[in-house]
Amino acid sequence: MKTYLSLFLAAGILFSCNESTEISDSVRDTAHIEEPPVTGRVLRDTDTFSVGNKHFSIQPLAQSSFDKLATPDYDSTEESQIAKDRAHVKRQGDSLYITLNNGQTTLIANNTRDADDSKYANYFYAGYIPAIHQYLVFGGYYESSDYLLINADNGTVTHVWGIPVISPDHKYIICPSVDLVAGFNSNGFQLFSYANNTLTQEGEVEFSKWGPGQMKWLDNQSIEAEYIVLDDDMNEKPKPVKLVIR
Repeated sequence: MKTYLSLFLAAGILFSCNESTEISDSVRDTAHIEEPPVTGRVLRDTDTFSVGNKHFSIQPLAQSSFDKLATPDYDSTEESQIAKDRAHVKRQGDSLYITLNNGQTTLIANNTRDADDSKYANYFYAGYIPAIHQYLVFGGYYESSDYLLINADNGTVTHVWGIPVISPDHKYIICPSVDLVAGFNSNGFQLFSYANNTLTQEGEVEFSKWGPGQMKWLDNQSIEAEYIVLDDDMNEKPKPVKLVIR
């Protein structure tokens, strides 16, 4: 359960077809909308919210452009990912070694033998992201998971909730995570800015009524997303929406 439940949760489980929760075609008066702080939780089913100094409105889309998301199996794909980046990445037993552009090496080590379950950690190399000069590592813990971004130049490690989704101008990154059932992982997204080879977290938000599934930038001011809710049988129901940023 330790690793593979986490892998299952990190992928957002399986996505089915339409959901029945109505999303307003127009944005409601923000004076009556609960606005979360930089780090906050949206407790109600609203169509506007804020993350840091960015304001988001949710608008319906006629149809989704996403294919069904396969559950990632980092255990079986790690070898091929390392082969692509073998000049910089290697595994020796429980240790991942990443050679940085400055010649130094970053070590990411598993901890799977400690009697204290809270210290359990199992890491898998997931690839290199050239747009932001970061190596991506999946982390599976006792009852949760996340991702690590390792700066290719200086080794700075940033923990993120989900796989980074990068804006076309490379200035912003969203890291979504959906967990409406177990509650082991965050259910929302983080927003980062990227400039001068540095990631800066602008804020994060969690939702209680829905969760963000797959996401992609349509342009520098809007994002297509899966708006996922649970039906009466606790099945996930995604609906396509557009998040407009102002």
